[in-house]
Amino acid sequence: MNIKVLLIIFCFCLLNNYLRADEHNSKFSLADPRYQITFPKDHGPHEDFAIEWWYLTANLKSDTIDDLGIQWTLFKSTLLPKSNKNSKQLNGFWMGHSAITTKNGHYFEERFARKESDQAGVTLNPFKAWIDNWTVTGDDKMKTIVLESSGTEFSISLNFSTIFSPVLQGKKGYSKKSQQGAASHYYSQPFYTVKGWVILNGEKHFVEGVGWLDREWSSDLLSENQLGWNWFSLHLDNGQKVMLFKIRQNDGNDYLSGSLISQDGSKKSFNATEIQLKETAYSTVRGRKIPTKWQISFLGENTSTINAEALNDYSWMGTSVPYWEGPISLSGDFSGVGYLEMTGY
Repeated sequence: MNIKVLLIIFCFCLLNNYLRADEHNSKFSLADPRYQITFPKDHGPHEDFAIEWWYLTANLKSDTIDDLGIQWTLFKSTLLPKSNKNSKQLNGFWMGHSAITTKNGHYFEERFARKESDQAGVTLNPFKAWIDNWTVTGDDKMKTIVLESSGTEFSISLNFSTIFSPVLQGKKGYSKKSQQGAASHYYSQPFYTVKGWVILNGEKHFVEGVGWLDREWSSDLLSENQLGWNWFSLHLDNGQKVMLFKIRQNDGNDYLSGSLISQDGSKKSFNATEIQLKETAYSTVRGRKIPTKWQISFLGENTSTINAEALNDYSWMGTSVPYWEGPISLSGDFSGVGYLEMTGY
């Protein structure tokens, strides 16, 4: 089977498993609000779920280059639930994305691997996630990890460290994505400090900043009437962290959720009555109208507002399943930096 056929199969399965709940996905395990996330086990793969990912971002500064952001994601898409009958068949794929974004440039690469090959995977004791020569390694508590990603146009070598335990998003790690029941298991590590270097256009730059890890696994991430999502991870200058997402629906009744994470790691969840996400400016990117400036409002007795602006409006990931992904700057009642991902455009 040639690589073009593999890519077509992969993209078809990814679009069905990753973006839609359907009859096929009903054969997989579904996110369960009774499930208790435990470590280090849940840093590893979940064979009974259709899709999951290990996702890292970092907002970085350097003396020799403008502010920049990096993204590294390893996706696992499973075609059929694990069983003895299909154990030797083509049963899934790994997909890796790596990107560097500056004010004037956006560079990305994509990798693929068969699920059963040694070309990619995730193991524990110690933790390792890899595809080809892209690796994330560390201790099973994920308090110290190393990202190394070398490609055609850029290379990354970063050390992530924290003293905090991961934050369970949603209700004890059960994150609803609609009123109809679509959900994932979801946790974050938003407290990484980051140091290392990047090579871009043949030049090496030493960098430092803040990083964020997200882990999700699901078999019915979106319901049939949902279009895609706008997802924010925010590092506020006062030390707090914010995760927010809006899942856009055909009828305009979008689903909003999020959390405010205090400096000590404690979390307060938000719902649609407590937050508001509003597009304030758009850019035309690859023929698509993309919101690249946002107003984030926290509602209540002491309403506060954050203005979020893309570092580079044209942070388009022209990958097999395309999306927008890039660093943002924050101003208004709170300042800081963060990352924004937008799918379904």
